[in-house]
Amino acid sequence: MRNTKNIMDRRDFLKTMAATAAALTLSCNNQKHKAVERKLFLLRYDTEDENPEKMDGFFEKIVEVHRKYQIPATFFCKGRAIEKRTSQFETFYHEIKNDSLFDIQDHSYSHIGIGYARGKNIRILKADYEKSFRLHEKIFGTRPIGISICGTRGEDGPKLSGFDATEKSRAELDMLASLGVRMINSFLTGVDGAKEFVNYSSIGHPEIMGFPSGYSDTAWLYRRKFGDPVNYIFAQCEKRAQANEHMPLMLHDWCAWTRAYDKELTHVIKIADFARKLGYKMTTHIACYEQKALWS
Repeated sequence: MRNTKNIMDRRDFLKTMAATAAALTLSCNNQKHKAVERKLFLLRYDTEDENPEKMDGFFEKIVEVHRKYQIPATFFCKGRAIEKRTSQFETFYHEIKNDSLFDIQDHSYSHIGIGYARGKNIRILKADYEKSFRLHEKIFGTRPIGISICGTRGEDGPKLSGFDATEKSRAELDMLASLGVRMINSFLTGVDGAKEFVNYSSIGHPEIMGFPSGYSDTAWLYRRKFGDPVNYIFAQCEKRAQANEHMPLMLHDWCAWTRAYDKELTHVIKIADFARKLGYKMTTHIACYEQKALWS
């Protein structure tokens, strides 16, 4: 005769273990989700214009507006722009160096491209970034840990699907890691780089955060591809908010200063206000990096 009591005890035990495992998994997931439950709005400026006369007054207005409206932003600064507009960058840095609203990172020295099918060799790429990083150390007193990928308008061939696409693109990420880079655009095959945070553990760099990047103002403000620029971004914010997705916004110093409605950064104020009404938390890239549950 079968021992039904033992069978039932074993079934009860397995059910209990399964329920416990499920509860632990849910608890871990909830803890992670609790840490990142608010959708984030990542506003950045690629500060790359080299003409000091053309950009006169830009940083002063940036400080005034971003402080008045409490708008965090990351400034990915091109090395050659720092070199050509040294006094402007110096003044900007000394004004904001202790203000967590402002995050300064790098945009290469010469707007050189990485992640392209026919990109420059590793030696040239490394020298370009090293030159830019030295300028950061000279003017800002610190090395950047983040970079934003530069577009090269076809001169380096098509953009690859990610740093995992070729042996050379993997070597590019290795090179950047060796320079101390810990934040870069999300750039992996199969990943929507406009939506997702990632880490690069799959190709040997779990210490590097990939951040979402998209909605460049060269398209919606400079070329006006989608009608009214601000209304277009409002619509994208609403779409992302409904899907509970993070929202990146890529601005350029020259575009925000010379191609917008005015030099009061009115479009930036309107977009930030609208994003907050949709429930977005505005943040900097360095703040995201420090929130490890978001990407690790």
